[in-house]
Amino acid sequence: MNDFFYPVYVYLITIFKTDNLWFFVTFFFPFVILLELPFYTITLLYVIKGWLRIHFEKEIPSASYPLVSVVITAYSESKEELEISLRSVVEQLYPGKIELLFVIDDAIRNYKTVLSMKQLACKYKDTKNCLIRIIEKKTRGGHASSMNLGLKMARGEILVMIDADTSIDNLSIRKIVKHFIDPNVVAVSGAIRVRNWYENFLTKLQALEYMLGIQLGRFGLTEINITNNISGAFGIFRTSFLRQMGGWMSGTAEDLDLTLRIHAYCRRYPQFKIVNEPEAVAWTVAPSTLKRLLKQRMRWDGDLYYIYIRRHWRMFSSKIMGGKKVFLFSWYALYYQLMLPFLILLYYLYLLIRFDLPTMAAVSILVYSYYFAATFFLYIIFLLLVSERPKLDLKLIGWIVVTPIYQQFIRTMTALFIMNEILFKGHQDTTMAPWWVIRKSK
Repeated sequence: MNDFFYPVYVYLITIFKTDNLWFFVTFFFPFVILLELPFYTITLLYVIKGWLRIHFEKEIPSASYPLVSVVITAYSESKEELEISLRSVVEQLYPGKIELLFVIDDAIRNYKTVLSMKQLACKYKDTKNCLIRIIEKKTRGGHASSMNLGLKMARGEILVMIDADTSIDNLSIRKIVKHFIDPNVVAVSGAIRVRNWYENFLTKLQALEYMLGIQLGRFGLTEINITNNISGAFGIFRTSFLRQMGGWMSGTAEDLDLTLRIHAYCRRYPQFKIVNEPEAVAWTVAPSTLKRLLKQRMRWDGDLYYIYIRRHWRMFSSKIMGGKKVFLFSWYALYYQLMLPFLILLYYLYLLIRFDLPTMAAVSILVYSYYFAATFFLYIIFLLLVSERPKLDLKLIGWIVVTPIYQQFIRTMTALFIMNEILFKGHQDTTMAPWWVIRKSK
């Protein structure tokens, strides 16, 4: 045992006691120094800018409370899940009227879901200011098809899209509506959190991932006007604008697809914009087993390549998106989301081939230390500047110790899932739509 740990110790001491520390850092962490740290720095600067804007900008009170249409897309969810979502809408502290549309896909087969929804509609039919409508799609068309039907049937000026396994805080709609006072706001991205974070270690790690990777990142990126995604689980739009855009395209990753199309549209009409509302919070159910988590990430990560490279590679042009957006999107989407997982995987394979195990162990300790320090720093920034419930988020502080290992594992799997999409077009195996819809999607 000493024959292994002593060389690791000596290697670490040698690094910090010589003048070669900078050479070591640039040799073993070139992608961190050149690409990752600058991106983190820019994002954090804009997080601070967003926090200053929110806290020192005078909030204009809403003069009116327009009709809001909330579309909940369901497929085969349980009655308990449906009621949690429904109750979160009917309990909204919003002075205006809410139209709640439940769109049930493949209603003939999912008759239990239809029956459960009808029972819940009767239970909450006397709710003040909220009209519940059930829309039964007799045959299956997929997630995008259900959202487009909800868009067509909606009568509200503002459209809120929610998945059936997602619930929202009771002030969310009120927080959202104030942004649409500005006629140039076409969409709002809210915060998404993990509802079952307490269940086991996997859900706790995903809760941290959502906080730091999605909520904090989206807060900063929106300030640069490059909102990376308006989530299909919780997206808010001006109804008239979304209809003009044509709604969602069929296939998979329809939320990312729509977000990119909105950015391209805003290039031609630069007065339009997407904003972020960190206090409009949705709670979703995260996978609680490794098998379900990997299945989810196989779809998510494969969809990144499918949308960015197969479907929308033309978007990465200054003529379509503008020079600033192309540069930042290329940095974030092409490098950070698509290339970095491969670089990490190749980097570890290089270490394994080129160096002995003690050296690799020493380097791995330094890699872990960097990502631990970075995660802890981002966590503190999130608590101080972004979190709307810091006392709850403090309960996850101990799991930061494990987060770097989880991140490296997920990134390694991401490389494999993207490769699956490149070689086998994995997006065609999605369960988000029937096979005949996916096969016809571009």
